Amino acid sequence: MALPTLIELAEAGAHYGHHRSYVYPKAQQFVFGVRKNIALIDLGKTLTRLTEAQKVIALCRAEGKTILFVGTRRGVKEIVKRVADLAGEHYVTERWLGGFLTNFENIHENIKKMNELDEYLAGDQSRGLSKIDRLRATNKLARYHRFLAGVTNLNARPGLIIMASASEDKIALQEANVQGIPVIAICDTDTNPDKITYPIPANDDAALAVELILRALVSSPVKEKEAKEEVTATRRSAGRSERSDKTEKSKVKNITKKLKVSKSEKTKIVVVKKTKVEKIVKKITPKPNTKMKKADV
Repeated sequence: MALPTLIELAEAGAHYGHHRSYVYPKAQQFVFGVRKNIALIDLGKTLTRLTEAQKVIALCRAEGKTILFVGTRRGVKEIVKRVADLAGEHYVTERWLGGFLTNFENIHENIKKMNELDEYLAGDQSRGLSKIDRLRATNKLARYHRFLAGVTNLNARPGLIIMASASEDKIALQEANVQGIPVIAICDTDTNPDKITYPIPANDDAALAVELILRALVSSPVKEKEAKEEVTATRRSAGRSERSDKTEKSKVKNITKKLKVSKSEKTKIVVVKKTKVEKIVKKITPKPNTKMKKADV
């Protein structure tokens, strides 16, 4: 499954937007028309944005960056879990914890505590615990798993975030914009597409449409080898440009030095010429009579 067809997207209900009065002004570029006061999304633009997002995901994987799937809406949670497990990436499907990206150090400490508590309860050291202590520990671990089960191996901030609904997870979108993390999100007609790095116009309320788009993103047709080659080519071109800039700068320095030397030589020549001319003029000009003639008496 590389890319869904227009018929598949239409059958999934991806073209239905919100009421015309709720359409965001900057989202008008994705609206094909209005029917019965409901905005209809242009699915051709959906496919073009989907292909761009596939290339971005392939490049992110080629560079070794982690991807985080976010979907906290009820009808989308299980879909996001399945797609993230299929891609082998991290996910957040319960409530978005405030400061997950902006205050990641504390979140990472909680992840460590969860992993340590899980190992402690699974090992032989927890056999001596009383029933009350074991119950408290298991309840605490269950709470950790509820919010952090999809990020147990996350050691740093993700390099890319994929959202099932930009309107539902506004806090996650704000934190990603603050940290400068690129975002791929399904953008409905009631959201601002300028806040999303790679918006995909579609109906984020339709579970079938969301699953179709997310599966298309995961099963990207762009090969990772080709993406790696593109990355290496860009790096090589950047290195070549830097080298060329250095050589040009050195050439400019040499030219300026030569110009300075030539200017100094010219000044020396002019000074020498002036001295020679002055000597010649002194030879030619007659000396004035210093002795005064005696006046006639």
